[in-house]
Amino acid sequence: MFERFTADARQVVFQARGLAITRGDDRIGALHLLSALTTVSSSGASDGGSVAARVLAGAGVDAAAVERVLGPGAGMAPGSDAEALASIGIDLDEIRRKVEQSFGEGALDRTPLGRTPLGRAGSPILRGRTAFTDDAKSTLALAVKEALALHHHYIGTEHLLLGLLRTADPAGRRGHGGLGLRQALSTLGLSYATVRDQVLALLATA
Repeated sequence: MFERFTADARQVVFQARGLAITRGDDRIGALHLLSALTTVSSSGASDGGSVAARVLAGAGVDAAAVERVLGPGAGMAPGSDAEALASIGIDLDEIRRKVEQSFGEGALDRTPLGRTPLGRAGSPILRGRTAFTDDAKSTLALAVKEALALHHHYIGTEHLLLGLLRTADPAGRRGHGGLGLRQALSTLGLSYATVRDQVLALLATA
């Protein structure tokens, strides 16, 4: 599925992995992705920021704010399980099936090969034992759905951000990992509806 990611979106995944490793967390979670979304810049934007970074900056959310809600490293909850996702109507198996229909079998588990966002040939974005939490997997899968809903033929930082926010929606999600994500986003003042409006407004002026 990473073939359709923009360079900025690939860089988000790469930086999220680096953050997880630096913190000593055993898996890449949705909040690692959010932290990376605040920092990835784009040479194509007038102010150097990717769509997601610009929206998050406008909301007053930066990497330091995300780090505060992440809390200490080497102990972050590994993420929600399939039962927690199902409690808000997200069938992880069904999402996986649909993603694999579009991007091939095992798309959510494959290590992307070829060039990394840094341009080093033969070095994958993800390697070794670092894997995604279920919240992060849901973020990636829902990012694909956001792109399709907007009739975009690429997956950019804006889709990752919207997918992440949809993972924590609606209010009332149960399960330790999901509840933690929802609480973190609430603390940061981020909601799907508001951020989507801001993303669409920004895209309209691009």
